[in-house]
Amino acid sequence: MNLFRAGLLVCCCAVLAACTATASKGPAATVTVPDIGKPVPPASAQAALSSEAFTPYAALGASSDDGLAPGDTYDALHTDCMNAAGFGQYASDAPFGIRANRGLAFAQPAGPWGYLGTALAAEQGFGAQSGPGAQGGPVPGPLSLSSLPQAAQVASGKCANIVLAFNDVMFNGPLAIVETLNNDIGNDVINSAALKRGRTAWSACMARNGYTASDPDAFAEQAEETLGLRITPGQQSPSTPTAAQNATQIAEAVADANCTTSTDLAGIYYAIQASYEQQLVSANQVALNTGVRQYKVAFAREVAKLPALLRHASATFAPGPGGPKKTPTPKSSR
Repeated sequence: MNLFRAGLLVCCCAVLAACTATASKGPAATVTVPDIGKPVPPASAQAALSSEAFTPYAALGASSDDGLAPGDTYDALHTDCMNAAGFGQYASDAPFGIRANRGLAFAQPAGPWGYLGTALAAEQGFGAQSGPGAQGGPVPGPLSLSSLPQAAQVASGKCANIVLAFNDVMFNGPLAIVETLNNDIGNDVINSAALKRGRTAWSACMARNGYTASDPDAFAEQAEETLGLRITPGQQSPSTPTAAQNATQIAEAVADANCTTSTDLAGIYYAIQASYEQQLVSANQVALNTGVRQYKVAFAREVAKLPALLRHASATFAPGPGGPKKTPTPKSSR
């Protein structure tokens, strides 16, 4: 997945009423607060997502094996476009960031659920990766084209615009249901009373270890930003921290991981999420099936149109006045 560098998404916004049902902003009218008891924590954030009902839909367009439209990814569309332009040999040398709804499909070890994996925390800290393209944010254009032949650079620019245009059509059409449910699930999870209690316990644990941190996601983000570990537009790789900085961030990650384990924060988080995913997928199954079907048809048509699209596309990557669209992030886009 060298084309996409979009980061982990977990959304938070709507307030969830306790112990009964609450209105959802998505097509499904209600969700019921689950009784999770004492959940067993997952082995990793990615392991948790891999077993949840919404993951294949969130991976649509981003993963070649989502199980819904295998191979129909924006990465593949970009390669097909470069092939149609006669420069397929350069497809992997001209990657660019484009939006795909990866939020509930690919995970880092750290997030609103705390840090999963004490051994991983001790080895890599907040620089660890857990899923394809998990770190960093959308990259608004070709990363490095100067070494390519001029004609290949032109083709890459055209293909970037073609894929971006297709992306926007999909997220305003067939995949709008995925966008909406992605946010609804995240909203419901982050505002659940059980998770709030877990995060309070996590914060108290962190305080006992000398860290002031009310929010595990913000704690991880701050560590990454301070050390330059997050990829920013124009970067091909994260910055390299000094030895002292690295020791500090690893200590922070270990404390985070230990508190996550002792409070079962990750177990609570993913048990709640699994319930809401199943509820909303079941309630919206017909709409989701329709969206997937329409996406597959649209993808096939787009591939067939590539020669014609290349004749008219601009070679200057133009994401529009707002830049490349991002998956909605009321709070966390990691």
